[in-house]
Amino acid sequence: MSFSDREKQLIRAAFAWGQITHKEGFTLSDMEIEKSVLFRRLLAGRPPLAFPPPLRHGFPWYEVIEGRGEHVVNASEASPECSIIAPGSKPGDTCILIDGAFWRVVETVREREEYIVEWGQYPIQWRLKKHWEVNYEMTQQLNNFRKDNPAAELNFDNRPGQREYSEFRIDDEQTVWLSEWQLSRIGLPGWVWVGTPIALDDGVQLSPLYQDQLGPLVIGEVDSKRGIAWLRIEQVDGESRFIKLGNQLDYQALVAAAITDFETLLHGIEGELLEVLDWRDGKPLRHYEVPIQLAPLEQFDLRGENYDLVPDNAYAG
Repeated sequence: MSFSDREKQLIRAAFAWGQITHKEGFTLSDMEIEKSVLFRRLLAGRPPLAFPPPLRHGFPWYEVIEGRGEHVVNASEASPECSIIAPGSKPGDTCILIDGAFWRVVETVREREEYIVEWGQYPIQWRLKKHWEVNYEMTQQLNNFRKDNPAAELNFDNRPGQREYSEFRIDDEQTVWLSEWQLSRIGLPGWVWVGTPIALDDGVQLSPLYQDQLGPLVIGEVDSKRGIAWLRIEQVDGESRFIKLGNQLDYQALVAAAITDFETLLHGIEGELLEVLDWRDGKPLRHYEVPIQLAPLEQFDLRGENYDLVPDNAYAG
């Protein structure tokens, strides 16, 4: 008896899902199977993340880890009252409820307006910020009402001295503003968390081989003309992400290719696994091995960046 590729994938997904759910204390009931976002993810060929993702309305929220966009959410007042049930929090930590799950607050930028938050074991931070926009329709309705009813008194349930009412506010010019909370990750996207952490070779010292306006574009072995080489594919808030191109590459030719033909260099990578290195302040942050089909290489294209065609240090060394 032989199994089809689809049947083999189903068996592997079911086995992995059973291991994870058993570890987390869930039962293999029909209801759990029907509602499991993780099982559907495994069936689609995507592995679990290194740590459980945040929850959103009771379901795993993978996009907030792996995606790149901002998310409109509902948020509560920040408080230490529920710190004992917030993943990764200690009793007394300030937490905030975001779409039905408690996140840990690590910094209050502005009370009731902006926070830096974390979730569970992930070494990632997010910015939770209240965004205000003018609502022209409500402003027009308010102005028309005041014009038609000049003697009417409008009272809102607000605190003394405050002009903010729940999710809207009215400024001194009688303009109505509506608010929404936006959650956006600080730093690099989390798609590497589908991979496997690996240790860096302590015997290899890495340093920039070429830098552009954003920082190191290519890094390699110190004081060498050939060797291991890494190419930067992402850069956010001082953190850079590199992918390994090879072990014995000519640095002069590689730097020239990275400057003039980045896309061809990027998409010429072969093999089933991709080594990813995150870098900050001249030091490695984390080192992961990721199945190449799960790396969004097609999203990285530097043609839109304003690079010098002949940089000042192109002929250095």
